[in-house]
Amino acid sequence: MNSYKKYPQIEVLKNKILNSVLIFGSIVGLVVYILSLTRISITGFEIAFVTDFFVLSIIFSITIFRKKLSITVKSYITIFAIFVIFVMDTIRLGIFSADKVLIVLIPFSSLLVFSLRKSMFIFFFAVISFMILGYLHLSGILNAPPQDNTITVSAWLINILLIVVVSIVVVIIQNNFNVIYKGLISDLEKNNELISEKERNYREIFNASTDAIFIHDMEGNILDVNYSMLKMYGYEKEEISKISVHDLSSQEIGFTDNDSLKYIKLAVEDKPQVFDWQAKMKTGEIFWVEVALKKTIIGENERILAVVRDIDEKKNDAIQLKLYRNHLKELVDKKTEELQSANNILAQQKEELVTTLNELQTAQKHLVQSEKMASLGILVSGVAHEINNPLNFIHGGIIYLEEFITENFPNYINELKPVIEGINTGVSRTANIVKSLNQYSRNDNLSFSECDVHEIITDCLIILQNQFRDKIDVQKIFTQENFVIIGNEGKLHQAFLNILANSSQAIKNKGNISISTEIDNEFIKISISDDGEGISQENIKKIFDPFFTTKDPGKGTGLGLSITYNIIKEHKGKIEIESELSKGTNVKILLPII
Repeated sequence: MNSYKKYPQIEVLKNKILNSVLIFGSIVGLVVYILSLTRISITGFEIAFVTDFFVLSIIFSITIFRKKLSITVKSYITIFAIFVIFVMDTIRLGIFSADKVLIVLIPFSSLLVFSLRKSMFIFFFAVISFMILGYLHLSGILNAPPQDNTITVSAWLINILLIVVVSIVVVIIQNNFNVIYKGLISDLEKNNELISEKERNYREIFNASTDAIFIHDMEGNILDVNYSMLKMYGYEKEEISKISVHDLSSQEIGFTDNDSLKYIKLAVEDKPQVFDWQAKMKTGEIFWVEVALKKTIIGENERILAVVRDIDEKKNDAIQLKLYRNHLKELVDKKTEELQSANNILAQQKEELVTTLNELQTAQKHLVQSEKMASLGILVSGVAHEINNPLNFIHGGIIYLEEFITENFPNYINELKPVIEGINTGVSRTANIVKSLNQYSRNDNLSFSECDVHEIITDCLIILQNQFRDKIDVQKIFTQENFVIIGNEGKLHQAFLNILANSSQAIKNKGNISISTEIDNEFIKISISDDGEGISQENIKKIFDPFFTTKDPGKGTGLGLSITYNIIKEHKGKIEIESELSKGTNVKILLPII
């Protein structure tokens, strides 16, 4: 069948078995032959000694040259030798031949090189030969040594049956062994083909990858690399066994051996790692790569697989982009700072413009009010002057009339005296009003001098007495302590007149106004309270705003308290207003004293 040509492994195994049989058979045959020579003294010379020597010589020859001879030649010679030995011994000894058991070796040796059919043919030829020899012995043609005269055909049949059974068992075992072994070899070859195919596929994928691939052992030593790695790093395949991770790293801070071992240790702990790395080519050139580390199984061994991608251009672009971004951020921050500074300057300028505008508006209001008050002062001063002249005539006339009546009509003096006193009282009161008008209309805005607050308040009450008559009771509680303030008497008249006028207007029917003064540290505190309508909390916040008024249209300009506030500020003083609807208003003024 020549199955060994399909499975050379079986050929090798059979050759080893046959060689072992030859070596063992040569040694045993030599020992047996030497022992058989001891019979010469008993039986004399026999032809079996020559045939045994001939067969033994052949066995020794093929044993010596077993490595040079083919298995087929050695099998033929072995089968022939066995056949000759058992035939010669059976001719001589018949059923008592010890070599008849060698028939069992004939199918064993045949199956090493021949097919089962051919081996069984050779085996049955040997069995038939044994049966023929048995027949010759039983018929008396061949004579065996007279050891047992009771040998029958059944004894020969039993011997040959035992030999056949044992031989068949050997053939079955050997044939099954061959079949199983061939199956194992076939499976092994299939597995080898699959492994080879997988190896080829693995190598194709391994080397076809455009990324560099490293295979490390668990300590980080490089075991294998693909073609892309050689191209990327500039090495030859033969140099890989001589390099390490140290040679492939820049060794800059953050990219040293210790840093790489940290990543490898994490990968060994089954924690895949992906990170950027500064790699170094064989020429020493530094470039950026992205490394992916992962633990895997290759060939039933734990390995660290490293996939390395060249990101040098991308990384450099990212670095340049980051630098550009940082530079742009600096420019934006700088421009933002400049804009912020410009905004601050603009805001400051705007604030200054608003302040200047407010000051201009206030100054304008003051100018309007000052011009108004100046005109009013001129008018009042003229009126007062014109009134003074008639008052002087009236006063002089009353004095003359009183003297004339006393001299010429003494009897009527007592009756006319009340009339004369009434006229004098009217003249005196008119003179006081004129005096107050002169104080109010004084045009000395730039003049600051010693002022009597009590006298200023009294003059204001005289001017307003027509509004107070039969409507408002005024209570004055002035401090008796001596004090002096420095101020503009005309402006202070204007301020107190505005406050008292507002208190009078807040009282619709009848009411009370209380005016008190007291020394408070370095200030004179003037309190003016009324029980009028009061002011809401919402409006009290805007009470000093220019043009703000709670009066009906046409009854107020809203400038009175605004001007009063500025006058008090000009005199380094303070003014506060407390009020509640339907409960009245309290105005507190603090003016510094000397």
